[in-house]
Amino acid sequence: MESVTRAMDFRHYALIHHDDLREARTDRVDLKDYPAAITERLIGQHRYRRDPVIRGCIFADSAFLWSDLPRLIELDRQDLASFELGAREGLNEGITVPYVRLGDRMGSCTFAGTHQPERAHRYLGASQMIGIFAFQAARRLVLGQAPIVPALPGLHPRPRDCVILAGRGYSNKEIARALALTPRTVDGYLTEARRIFDAHDRTELVVSAVLAGEIGLDELRPRQPE
Repeated sequence: MESVTRAMDFRHYALIHHDDLREARTDRVDLKDYPAAITERLIGQHRYRRDPVIRGCIFADSAFLWSDLPRLIELDRQDLASFELGAREGLNEGITVPYVRLGDRMGSCTFAGTHQPERAHRYLGASQMIGIFAFQAARRLVLGQAPIVPALPGLHPRPRDCVILAGRGYSNKEIARALALTPRTVDGYLTEARRIFDAHDRTELVVSAVLAGEIGLDELRPRQPE
């Protein structure tokens, strides 16, 4: 990873599962060379699910430039603050390759921080091939040859429906109306779902449910309340 990163004129890399990596785990890939401030923000402060690059992985079908993220997701003030911190730490541009395997947490391979950000697009193809191979190789080293299917949180049908509608932008009252429930019941379902996924708000909840394979992106397409 270090040799490839330097060869593509990047300074930092991250090969990680999108999961809580605050403690070492034998079933997760966690190989990174990131500035300490960024590692503390994403891992130490448990803010990885709110990170725009990790959210972008959900919607990207291949390697993408960080500068192209506005085409994948809608950026808010927290996202812009994340990019400002990254720029101060030398992460001015990056390429991230999503890694998806059924039954496993999503992961990614990232190369970031370059002296020539205008030339970074030239490495998209190479990053795609190298990133997938690197993650597969790292996963084999960590897990061995026998596949391990992690125990993922599960949602019952009605709470799952509530999470899906929350992901479409429905308010609790709209969810209650659509599912013939009381707003109090909806609030209880969403509160329990946040507890299951250790999510602090609706955005984290929906992202976590997608990353865990509990709901599909096609189910989040905006629709008008019935």
